[in-house]
Formats: sequence, C-alpha cells, structure tokens
Amino acid sequence: MIAIGLLLLVPFVMWCGQSLLLKLHGLPIRYRLDSGDAPRAVRTWGRVITQGSILALIMAYPLLVQGQSPIEFYGAMLPIDGSLKLFAHGAAAATTCLCVLFAIWIATDRMRVDVHQSRRRWMRRLLLLPATAVFGALAEELLFRGVLFSDLLKTFSPSVTVVIGTLIFASAHYVRAVKRWWTIGGHLALGVLLGVSFLVTDRSLWLPVGLHAGGIMMIMGARPFVRYRGPAWLTGASIFPYAGVFGIVGLGVLTAFVARYYGAS
Repeated sequence: MIAIGLLLLVPFVMWCGQSLLLKLHGLPIRYRLDSGDAPRAVRTWGRVITQGSILALIMAYPLLVQGQSPIEFYGAMLPIDGSLKLFAHGAAAATTCLCVLFAIWIATDRMRVDVHQSRRRWMRRLLLLPATAVFGALAEELLFRGVLFSDLLKTFSPSVTVVIGTLIFASAHYVRAVKRWWTIGGHLALGVLLGVSFLVTDRSLWLPVGLHAGGIMMIMGARPFVRYRGPAWLTGASIFPYAGVFGIVGLGVLTAFVARYYGAS
C-alpha cells in the first residue's frame, strides 16, 4: 500500500509547482490542477514538474521500498530475452484493433478523412511520434504496473489488484481539469487490459508497454488526418476513440484474447 501513498504525493507536488508558477506570474492560486489558460511558461514548466515527479517516484520506489536499484527491480520486469517479442505482439494487437475500428467508422461515415493540420506540423508530429509513444507508454507502465501493481500484489489477490489498480490508473487521468468526464469508461477498460496483460505474462512489462505504445501511435498518428463525426458515445472523440461504445467493446475483446492466448484462467 506504500505505492498509493507515494502516488498521492505526485498531484500534491504538481499543485505546489503550479501555485508557485502562478504566483511568479502575478496570478491567483488555483485550487484545481488547471493551467489551460495560463501563460505558456506556466504550462511548460508544469509539464516538467509533472514528468519530473513521476520519474522521481519511479526511481525512488525500488530504492526505498524494495531495497533494490531501479535497474535491478525493473530489469526483472523488462528482461532482454525472448520475452522482448511481447512488445511487438502488443503493438501489433493494439494497431490491428484500432485499424478495424477506424475502418468501420469510415465505412459508416462516423469518421471523415480530412487533413486539418499544416504539412510541416503533421510531418513533425509523425517524426517524433515513435519516441513519444514508447517513452509515454514506458513511463506509465513503470508507474502503474511496475510500481503500483507490484506493491498491491503484496497484499491483494491478482483479481483485486486489477480492480484497485484500474481504478487508480483511470482516476489519475482526471487529476487535472479535463473537458470530458464521460471518457472514464474507456480508461477503465484500458486499465483492465493493461493490468491483465501484465499478470498473464508473469509480470512482464513488455506486453502492456507494447499495447500502450501501439495505441498511442495509432491514435496520435491518425489525429491530423481524421475528424470524428460521432455521436461521441458511440465512436469516442479526438484522442479518446476507445471511450465510445465501440472502443470499450474492442478493448474488452482484446482483453479476452490476451487472457486466453497467454493462458489465464
């Protein structure tokens, strides 16, 4: 349960950093984590503080709680052996699932192909996307599966760990003020998929990282070229296509496939 306490420190550090940045710019303190209309410097440094606090937690947990170096602790979950292929499996599965969903939506006029960003902007996005997707997926999986799940499994059964871990994973995406709350169903379904994939592969992070990175690649890669026509409850919207009914069902099917293929009961 130590991991939950450490995780709660992250939004506190984020809020303290946001408050200090707002005061430095002569702005009033906000009681929500919300820098949407703040000066660019506040938003930029806010992201730096967020990423820095997450990285600090990831590095500190093995040292303070496990008595191991981060390389030793996470290395056991990211072995450089035959299990590395699980990353490719996950990326391929997520990409295939989203390709099917996108094809259905385009065929039924729920999504329209429409290049709505400048060539320079979308080319820059695509060039940076592989590294961004892998880094983002790895950071979240180290945090939520590597730290949180590993800690919860000391106290709870795997099934209870998936429930608690999924609730925390989904809630973490709404710590900052967001425009949409209805997308939480998609985050819950995604959390179950990633949690199950971690457990059924003997606590290897390769499969969840691959699934996560493949999803980010597809969603963010398609974003400059398509527009969602909705309704949102059916198809999701923008960067949340998995939050609609079709997306949640797709994640459920993918979870069942992962559980069966890798031998879960």
